Amino acid sequence: MAMRLLLINPNTSTHITQRLASSARRALGPDDTLTAVTAQGSPQVVRGAADLLVANTNALALAHRHAAQHDAIVLAISLDGAAIPLRRQYPALLVVGMTEAALLTACLRVERIGLLTLGADMLPLYRDRVVEIGIASRVVAYAAPEAPAAFGADAAGVAPDLLDLLTDACEPMRAAGAQLIVLAGAVLCGYAEALQARCALPVLDGVYCAVRQIQSLSRNMPKPH
Repeated sequence: MAMRLLLINPNTSTHITQRLASSARRALGPDDTLTAVTAQGSPQVVRGAADLLVANTNALALAHRHAAQHDAIVLAISLDGAAIPLRRQYPALLVVGMTEAALLTACLRVERIGLLTLGADMLPLYRDRVVEIGIASRVVAYAAPEAPAAFGADAAGVAPDLLDLLTDACEPMRAAGAQLIVLAGAVLCGYAEALQARCALPVLDGVYCAVRQIQSLSRNMPKPH
C-alpha cells in the first residue's frame, strides 16, 4: 500500500531538511510520497532545553498546517520532541520520531547500544530521552564530539573531517560494550553507511529507521479510530 509521509523539521534550517529528506527517500517504497516541511522563525537548530520547547511548538503548528492528506508523520528532530502530543492530536496517523525509531530498531538487533551525537551540552537531553523510551539499561555508551561546522548551511553530503571525528568516537563506545551505533542528530543523517564501513559496527540512521517502521506499522497494525 502506498504511503503519504509528512516529514516535519521543527527547526528553521532548510539545508538540514534536505538532508533529512534524502535519508527518508532512501527508505520509500516505489509508490510512496514524501512532503518535507521546515519551521519558520527559530531555532535554527536545537542546542538545549529552551530550543526544544520552541521546536515542539513549531512541530505542532506544522502538523496542523500540513497533516491533512497524509498517512504518517516522520518527526525529524533527534530528541523526538512533540511526539506524544502529535500522537494524541492525530490518532489516525502514524507518528514516529527519528531517534526513538533508531533506538527501538537497535533493540531488536543487539543487547547493547551506543548513542552518537554532536556536542556534549546535548548529552543530558539524550540521556533523558533514552529514559523516557524505557531502554536506559540497553544504551551502554554515549559519545558527543564537538563539531560546530557540521551545522552550517555549507555542510552537505559526507564531510571527511566529520566522518573522521565520528569514527574516532566509535572506538570508546565499542570498548564500553556497544554492539551497534545509533546516530542521534539531524545533521548526521546520511553518515550511517560511511561510518559503518569505517567502524565495523552496525550504524543506524534515525530517519531511515522511522520510514521503515512506518511502513511496517501500516502493514501490520490497524489504524486507530
